[in-house]
Amino acid sequence: MSTNNNTITIGVLALQGAFEEHQQCLEAISPNIRTVQIRTPDQLESIDGIVFPGGESTSMGLIGDVTTGLWDGLRNFVHNSGKPTWGTCAGMILLAERCIGTSAVITKGQSLIGGVDILVCRNYFGSQISSFEMSTPAPPVPFATVDATDDDDGDGKKDNDDSSFPGVFIRAPAILTAPPDVQVLGTVVAAPCRAAAVVLRELERKLEAGENVIQLGVVDALERKADGAIGYTNVCLQKNNNGQEDASTLEEEKKDATSVIQERINVTLPGASDETNAREVICAVRKGMILCTAFHPEIADDLRWHKYFVGMVLEAKQSS
Repeated sequence: MSTNNNTITIGVLALQGAFEEHQQCLEAISPNIRTVQIRTPDQLESIDGIVFPGGESTSMGLIGDVTTGLWDGLRNFVHNSGKPTWGTCAGMILLAERCIGTSAVITKGQSLIGGVDILVCRNYFGSQISSFEMSTPAPPVPFATVDATDDDDGDGKKDNDDSSFPGVFIRAPAILTAPPDVQVLGTVVAAPCRAAAVVLRELERKLEAGENVIQLGVVDALERKADGAIGYTNVCLQKNNNGQEDASTLEEEKKDATSVIQERINVTLPGASDETNAREVICAVRKGMILCTAFHPEIADDLRWHKYFVGMVLEAKQSS
């Protein structure tokens, strides 16, 4: 659906990360879209939606915690305003209710805003040098467009184009689980990096013990031997004598691994392929007016995810 003369203002959290790139993408869609960099809580009052960009979620949390009123203001916006929020990569981590692989140097754990009951694994795909691009599912067709045409922004993509989207993953997280009330918009099959695989194994042990893991810090991926040698912990899943999948039993030291335990909860992790530990993980979800993507749409030459979010903003405005 196209709607004319719908001027909207979208904020982009500008504490750290790729906020300018998101502004450029949004403003390229239409001259009727205005963006503003958000650094203080009072700025939230004048926007129709907000983007939490990719960057470094730990840094964003530290800055947000010391900026008077900002984190509380963002939580109120996400949870109570009814206006759309989109988190990409690090921004997605901030919107998750549960997170594993959090930094070992943060004594109280990753500072999260929450809003979507998903379990996220930080740096699932590896470090900065492991960044890559892969095909991901296209976003849904937008609810509405700002202008009368569905392609006047020069990216060569119609809003209803269902061809794959070039997902750029930079130190990217992955969503491990999502409940039925969260709409899964995209999945990929990928093996976790070695460090993430060790964290996943520790998570699986805790879940088998009946723990509800809200946060779990990094776990040492190195195996320290008696003769002083150091090797990598083997975390590939293999078949046992009964033909069932069984994780390696090698022990590893833990580095400030912490979890917040509440009541027991049943969580089923994605299965791992034989000996490769490759899993189907979720890369995009939506719950109500909250959108999350694990990759970086703002650095792809494709505006379809930004158009989809603009459609969410228009949907919310028309419903208000």
